[in-house]
Amino acid sequence: MNTNRILKLSISLFLFVVLILFSGFSGDEKNVVSQKRLDPIDSDNTNSNTNPDYINKYKKIETYIPDANTSIKHIKIAVNIFTGPGTIQNTATSVDAIHQMIEWLNGFYTNVDSATYPIAGVAWLRDTKIRFDLDERIFFYEGTSLYNNTSQHTLERHIATVDSNRLDNLNIYITAGGKASPYSIPPYPRFILKDGGDLTSSSLYANQGVYISSINPSYVNAQTLAHELGHCLDLFHTYNPSCCHETCNASDPEYLYDLFGTNPQAYCWEGGGFGCKITPGTNTCTNNIMGGNNMLNYYFSPMQIGKMHRALSIKSVRKYVKENTYDAEQFEIDQNETWNFDIRYYSDIVIKKGTVLTLKGKILMADQAAIVIKRGATLIVDGGVITSTGQRWQGIKIEGAKKRMKRLFGKKGEVIFKNGGTIENVRKERREMR
Repeated sequence: MNTNRILKLSISLFLFVVLILFSGFSGDEKNVVSQKRLDPIDSDNTNSNTNPDYINKYKKIETYIPDANTSIKHIKIAVNIFTGPGTIQNTATSVDAIHQMIEWLNGFYTNVDSATYPIAGVAWLRDTKIRFDLDERIFFYEGTSLYNNTSQHTLERHIATVDSNRLDNLNIYITAGGKASPYSIPPYPRFILKDGGDLTSSSLYANQGVYISSINPSYVNAQTLAHELGHCLDLFHTYNPSCCHETCNASDPEYLYDLFGTNPQAYCWEGGGFGCKITPGTNTCTNNIMGGNNMLNYYFSPMQIGKMHRALSIKSVRKYVKENTYDAEQFEIDQNETWNFDIRYYSDIVIKKGTVLTLKGKILMADQAAIVIKRGATLIVDGGVITSTGQRWQGIKIEGAKKRMKRLFGKKGEVIFKNGGTIENVRKERREMR
């Protein structure tokens, strides 16, 4: 066999045929589906979904715990300040102080402290792999009476009249100091409340955000934001009594056993309060981010971190993650699964040989990501939709083999569309690769 034939054979062994389908989009980037359209959770991501694949894997917190190779997810935030007597003013000094506040905030999520009340056998994850990107999105609203207002929805409606595009960010609202306690809007859907209920679909389209009152951006404000943004990312309080605490039912899939231990009567709940004093070896006061306490650094348990990353995949807060977020670590499917839920993926999805993935829900793909169907694998888009988070994604790559190679490597991968299943926002310039 000569060198050229060897080279051609080697290339054929790794051949990918790229399947690109369109749904009426032109090459004009203005026709890409907008972020606003992608806000709703279209499929059943609630407790009523009894699909075993959803319950046992994609709703499971442990599925989303990051490792050292997981890429950082960047969340777009904006700071909105309503000026008036006793408020932060529109000055260069104030802008610098706000940037410093956000730098402190990111420090809490970047440099995770060790637990002051550790649970045996629980790993210490030193980075949440989540960041909040402010960039230059600091907006002042002058000449209104809203500087005394404490209603996030009222402030949000005013912002919409000024520039509705600002609501594409996870917004922080600041008015006059001392007007109200800080609060935040949690994501949809909620899997557990202290009464065991779920929020209704009325929350489906709601924007999320955090309200604080302040006359000067400070380290304390950064501590408050770190805690309140934890709520936006689906974390509850670790202490009780409170408005919204984590469950202490050890049989509940949402139970944080790496935080409270395997015996909830002994460990649940922790103490809390901004002035509480930590005593080593007790849980009357700890350095957990959701403990509401005053710390230089905070602890997130692995399950708390996984819970936040889960929210960035299957809950409404995912819409604030930057569109170009991409994780080079591939997600592999090696057993038959049915997806009747709605999920955002940040990496390539690889369907392994002999595996069938049936999609009845929706997948939001990163713009750099593709779905790879290995030889002998099948993707069935059964009434589902595969689209992107705003930009065009890389499409479906089918690993193929020439006829003479089928006996050795098996048939090529396959994609089947049925019951109106579609893909959208695929890069038009891709071509079949031979």
